[in-house]
Amino acid sequence: MPRTFRLLLCLLAIFAARSALAVPDQALRSVPPPVPPAIAHLGYHLVQNWDFGVTVTSLEALRRDFFTRFVYDRGTLDHLAANGEWQRYRDDGNHEIKGGVLDLVARLKGGLRDGGIESGMLRSKWTGKYGYFECRMKVPRGRGLWPAFWLNPQDQRWPPEIDVVEIVNNGRDTTRNSFHNVHAGRPGDAGDIATRLDRWGSFRPEFDYADGFHTFAVLWTPDRVIHYVDDVPVAERRFLWRHADGSDAGPAHILLNLAVGGAWPEAPTSAAEFPATLQVEYIRVWQK
Repeated sequence: MPRTFRLLLCLLAIFAARSALAVPDQALRSVPPPVPPAIAHLGYHLVQNWDFGVTVTSLEALRRDFFTRFVYDRGTLDHLAANGEWQRYRDDGNHEIKGGVLDLVARLKGGLRDGGIESGMLRSKWTGKYGYFECRMKVPRGRGLWPAFWLNPQDQRWPPEIDVVEIVNNGRDTTRNSFHNVHAGRPGDAGDIATRLDRWGSFRPEFDYADGFHTFAVLWTPDRVIHYVDDVPVAERRFLWRHADGSDAGPAHILLNLAVGGAWPEAPTSAAEFPATLQVEYIRVWQK
């Protein structure tokens, strides 16, 4: 059997096995965890392992390593108004660690309207540049929900940005497809090398992300970004991490959030879909 074909079969087997896990695999998680296949034998080592229920077991431990607002407005910004988001990020039961996972919970507080929903988000106090960034999570199904895992410059100047994954349910896009984007600071700073994304920039696996836990990752190097879903590469791009004026964008912090409403996900349609929960097993960073 040709080596390339054996490798493809191996990757597909990994993809199918990991996709089948509809519950957190806390009993299988080890400290330290195994090196992801994409960076095996490349000299990467684990620098951050936020494994909820394993290495992070309390909200006090969570608060030592994460903020729960955006970096802007001196760290107090609780939503991105330019996106039309309805939620406000809060700490009133919006972060829970139980059953081997972290729950980011969106709750109705003032009705289905802009400002009537409180949700959870994480912004890492750790910052870094380049590496392999991964998160394993299970997304909620509801209309108008917008879970995302992404990297943003710590210097508060935008762009650039790396969206490891975004999943929206607006009736056209659903939890059966995902988006994996980069936002460059300058024209020509990003370009496709290889992709499995459709013409709308979406990856469509043969399953529903809301049915189980899945791993989303990027390998970020000085000149490119490769996106992975369950260890399988779905997009590779040239990419330079710099601002519009050509200056280096410096270290990035990690963001993980459950947004609600806005121009892209559109408005939620039913109060019965709340509380909505984004479940997270772990966030890890590997660097050379």
